[in-house]
Amino acid sequence: MTAGDTVRLSSMVQRTIVVVSALAMLLFAVPLAVVVGGLYRGEAQEHLARDAERSRSVLTPAVLAQPSTIPSVLPVPHEPTVVIGVYDGTGLRIAGEGPARADPITGRVSATGVEESARLGSELVTVVPLTEDADAPAAYVVRAAEPYALVQHIVWLTWALMAALALAVLGLAAALARRQARRLAQPLQQLAESAAALGQGDFSVRPNRSRVREVDDAGRNLELTARRLGGMLERERAFSADASHQLRGPLTAVRIGLEASLLTPGADLRTSVQDALSDLDRLERTVLDLLALARDTRRATECIDAGALVRDVVQPWSRRLADAGRALITALDDELPGALVSPPALRTVLDVLLDNALTHGAGTVRVAVRSADQTVIVEVADQGEGLPDPTSAGAEVIFTRRSPDARGTGIGLALARSLIEADGGRLEVTSRRPAIFAAVLPAVSSPQPDPAGRTGTRSSAG
Repeated sequence: MTAGDTVRLSSMVQRTIVVVSALAMLLFAVPLAVVVGGLYRGEAQEHLARDAERSRSVLTPAVLAQPSTIPSVLPVPHEPTVVIGVYDGTGLRIAGEGPARADPITGRVSATGVEESARLGSELVTVVPLTEDADAPAAYVVRAAEPYALVQHIVWLTWALMAALALAVLGLAAALARRQARRLAQPLQQLAESAAALGQGDFSVRPNRSRVREVDDAGRNLELTARRLGGMLERERAFSADASHQLRGPLTAVRIGLEASLLTPGADLRTSVQDALSDLDRLERTVLDLLALARDTRRATECIDAGALVRDVVQPWSRRLADAGRALITALDDELPGALVSPPALRTVLDVLLDNALTHGAGTVRVAVRSADQTVIVEVADQGEGLPDPTSAGAEVIFTRRSPDARGTGIGLALARSLIEADGGRLEVTSRRPAIFAAVLPAVSSPQPDPAGRTGTRSSAG
């Protein structure tokens, strides 16, 4: 989403909110305006009816008998704009103000004796009969009238105030719409920029929280995706280094074995080739293990026989140590519980520890498997000079990846620890002189065969 897209989105949101607000006010204001107009008209008619009733109350038969006295007894209307007129049965005005001859409304009331109120031309008129008998014609009627323009003026003034209030509300709605549009558009723009950065390979994107639930959900999902992709890429990058580290020694051994067979007179070439093929099979399994470990962030652990796996792994290493004039011995406890670990991870860890013992250690290498406190412990020890003293510089960096103080590449032990910890175990140094590394694995007391025929149960470790 570009800056132009953000502006267009913001404008669309503002227009939508303002239009909806205007429609809502229109639907409410139009009926209200009609009601207000009717209310003011009805109020004016009530005032006219009261003035007419007051006049009727003083027009007694004695007063009507002397028409000349009528003007003196007519009460003053409440409003100076109201005019009062008294008409006889012939429709002639005999007192007060108004048309000289009865208008249609006055004539009907005189004929029917029923009170009427209506707008007549430019006036609002109310006519009441003087007779008490509603079924008999009225000999006299009282007409009260007021200019309708006065009522219309009040109605228009009220409508103008309502319109001004509506404009003020629309202005407030526009301001709130602008704020809301900015609140929605800016997080979306940031989210789009973060997605674009992720597409360009920036896996450190962390969208800001906007307090808009949907946008924040999308931001969290984008952040999780960035973390997963970053972790995947990091594992793929580390794979080449890990593979190089794990394959360098076995490839060198294969090469040395084949060259030695070629240079040694009378050497059994068939045996040398078979040994090389066995080493290549092991290399292939190492590559597959590394691929599985590099690509699976949550791999399936198995309840395995750690002793059997150790015997399988140490067999080729025994030959390599023998070629270097060193011995390898194994010590396995009887009735070991199952170890909960990924077989590729444990094989890789053992390869790392045995390669360290071969490269940096000395004397006999001892691999022991024992159980203690619901764990299975796999130890690798040698008789070399051991590790630096805990108080010396560089003593605590042996598990740091690519540490500048490492004696080798700085990859192997860091890789081994990460693999063990990913399976819920831990890799420790139990002795520095002589050097003893211990892989502590969760134990399962009663391994059960799984459907594929392997011994053990499965669980998840991440």
